Amino acid sequence: MTHHPAIQEVIDLHTFFEAWLGGALPATDAAFARFMDATDPGFTLIGPDGATMHAAAVADWIRGAHATRPGFRLWTTDHQLCYADGVCALVTYLEWQMRDGVTTCRISTALFVAAPGAPNGFAWRHVHETWRTPG
Repeated sequence: MTHHPAIQEVIDLHTFFEAWLGGALPATDAAFARFMDATDPGFTLIGPDGATMHAAAVADWIRGAHATRPGFRLWTTDHQLCYADGVCALVTYLEWQMRDGVTTCRISTALFVAAPGAPNGFAWRHVHETWRTPG
């Protein structure tokens, strides 16, 4: 199945997160570049608790969390391309996490901006997450 590049970016970056947080990737600048190359300098994240983080804080948090979640599983489903043109794309998806035998789910909306240097041609500009009961 062929996905829009922004949907492929959702899948690919979450694959990176699972490997980074689980410790399957080395804690090197080269490995972490996958995250940095995919995020716009103006990136913001509103987590499911309502807290807002900006690009530098998110990068520091992810970088510092390397290998802190052995056995961690992370995947996305139900990808929907809500809007796309040559400048931006808006995607929703479910993000699933399994940690220490507990599965959580959040619904996320992500805004991407076209960025030729980004891994899939779109950079993450904004994400808003909301808790969702698995099931």
